[in-house]
Amino acid sequence: MRIVLLLPILLAAFAFVPVRADKPPAKVEVEYTEDGVILKSFTDKLGALAKDGKCLKPEKLKELLAADIVAKLKSAKPNDKAQSPEELAVSLKTSVFVVGSVVKEAEEYADGRMATAWVLGAEGILVTNWHVFDEIGDDESFGVRSATGEVFPVTGILARDKAADIAIFRVDAKGLTPLPVASQASAVANWVGVLGHPGDRYFTFTQGHVTRYTRYKNDDDIMTKWMAIDADYAYGSSGSPVVDRFGNVVGMAALTESIDYPEDGEKAADMVLRKRMVKVRKKADDKVKVAPSSLQMVVKLTVPASELRRVMGAGE
Repeated sequence: MRIVLLLPILLAAFAFVPVRADKPPAKVEVEYTEDGVILKSFTDKLGALAKDGKCLKPEKLKELLAADIVAKLKSAKPNDKAQSPEELAVSLKTSVFVVGSVVKEAEEYADGRMATAWVLGAEGILVTNWHVFDEIGDDESFGVRSATGEVFPVTGILARDKAADIAIFRVDAKGLTPLPVASQASAVANWVGVLGHPGDRYFTFTQGHVTRYTRYKNDDDIMTKWMAIDADYAYGSSGSPVVDRFGNVVGMAALTESIDYPEDGEKAADMVLRKRMVKVRKKADDKVKVAPSSLQMVVKLTVPASELRRVMGAGE
């Protein structure tokens, strides 16, 4: 009887206990990125390295990229501690670089192509897409820039696979912070984050989910494997690491598929346009063609971790 009489009193007391709210966020230190400053410093510093003969010669770089190479490289041990998107957006910056080129014009160097790379090994081993190095010019020199402004020349190619769109290369740097490659695939619907340089918006962080895995034959009739995500990226994002909530690399940004609404008599499959995600410097006489758009969706295709591990020589 006593318990029955006390129960209404206890319920009334708990009704006035406030619900614990999340703690207010700590003070956020906002860092404003100046894209023009980053581009100019990269161009100036890489141009100086090229002038001093520190960069790999274009003809040597072409030679090293002529055939597929599988390396014997190890990844850092995958992380098992989850991070928030806010934490990942900060921590990834130490391992994500601008990769690009300068082109010699008379006695000066101008900016060439721009894309993204990430650190695989502390001793100057980075990864990007194979197509970032495609069609190298005779006066084109390559290098990378860190988030803190250091610029290092590309000095070698360690592994490459054209069909898988992977290039693993070396720069003249030590003590870098590697990102671990995931030991298994990320399931469809899993959260992913991407850090890269879309459209000269350097160090842009986006997030989304894995949407599916797909295979298709490329123009060389080779079967290729891809992981599709819905996190945004654009040209300049080629080579961007796609990470899970633990900060492990589960993919690498490579292509987009633009899906247009099929007009009468056209098949939906014929309306897909695949585009590489590297910024290439245009000539002065290049004209931009603008066509009417019936775009409905842009699918983001990334190189899955299994392909990265295969080219690393670590197996699937």
